[in-house]
Amino acid sequence: MPEQFKALDELMMAQQPILNKNKELFGYELLFRGQQEHSASFSNAEVATSQVITNLCIGITKLEAQLRQPFFINMTTELVLSDAFFPISPDTVYIEILEDQNITPEFISAVIRWHESGFRFVLDDYHFDSSYDKLLPYISMIKIDVLATPPSTFASKLEELKTLDIKLVAEKIEDQSMFDECVEMGFTYFQGYFLQRPELVKGRRVDAQVESAVRLVNMLQDQDVSIDKVTELVTQNPTLSYQMLRLINSPVVGVSKEVSSIKEAITYLGLTQLKRWAMLITLSSQSSENDSVLRVLLIRARCCELLALKNGQISSDSAFTMGLMSGIDRILQMELKEVLNQITLGEEIKEAILDYKGPLGKVLYSATCIEEERWDRIGKLPPNVRRSLNRSFFDALQWANEVLHGLK
Repeated sequence: MPEQFKALDELMMAQQPILNKNKELFGYELLFRGQQEHSASFSNAEVATSQVITNLCIGITKLEAQLRQPFFINMTTELVLSDAFFPISPDTVYIEILEDQNITPEFISAVIRWHESGFRFVLDDYHFDSSYDKLLPYISMIKIDVLATPPSTFASKLEELKTLDIKLVAEKIEDQSMFDECVEMGFTYFQGYFLQRPELVKGRRVDAQVESAVRLVNMLQDQDVSIDKVTELVTQNPTLSYQMLRLINSPVVGVSKEVSSIKEAITYLGLTQLKRWAMLITLSSQSSENDSVLRVLLIRARCCELLALKNGQISSDSAFTMGLMSGIDRILQMELKEVLNQITLGEEIKEAILDYKGPLGKVLYSATCIEEERWDRIGKLPPNVRRSLNRSFFDALQWANEVLHGLK
């Protein structure tokens, strides 16, 4: 097995298909999986849900095409009330309200706000409890456990729900006769072991330092914070920067846009959405980066930025982003081309990173030559270029040291 695919062997989540009456795929329910492949064992539902979302949005998986189907996610009260479940696109998700939910006025107001923004809600494991009645105008689907709640017992109530234009989903279908009965009673979608068991989704998590995400959340509390200030913080962490670019390319966001810099990505996402995303990261991230690799990438990125500024014809933002992403494979421990395929960087930057092509490629080549002390190659440069390169590298070294000192 190629090394880049060995790196995609971490257990990320499970997905259970939801089918229509012709047993054709409609979407997936995404299920948390920790260390156990066949069970969801967790002590904090909010953390579990956050991890599923962040793995889907910024993880690297071989199931990219499958994840473009509509998907269902169990959402906790805390996440619904916190406004944190960006970066989900309303067109690609159904948010499941769990059966043990305490239906308070505050919760109903939050659901209404998200419904007005285009999000669709599903009542899970519905028991025809009247306490949910106030939510029904904002519900697109209702899931009924047909083992625990035989549908024939509630035929009249099922007809009432259908008059509200609510689609019915039959859960726990365990044999053909139950499937046939639910089709006859007007269920639209079906889920259960008889139809298909959950499938494991494996890939590679992309975890940033929790501290960086926390600082980002804190910074974004200031309504007057500038894009430049946010960009400065994000670009000091290569993994956080990669997550930003990965997020734009995620099937969950619902759109794809090539960008040429971290700043452009932040501008495109917007500070409000970025705040919600950072909140999810603080809930789900656990790992830290290799300090030595971080130092190398910061020096390289800053050196590329300074060389571009002196050139005057090359975007310094693009040069910095190029330098930062050129070594992201060392942090993620994956093959570089595989990693770059997951993000929406412009082709000019990708070609510069992979093959030193174009003006940006020449900048990166010069920076890596001095970084790796390739004096034979540096000696072939004109004297004024060598002086500029030496000065840029020295200034980048000082800048990186100051940044790393400030992070401690």
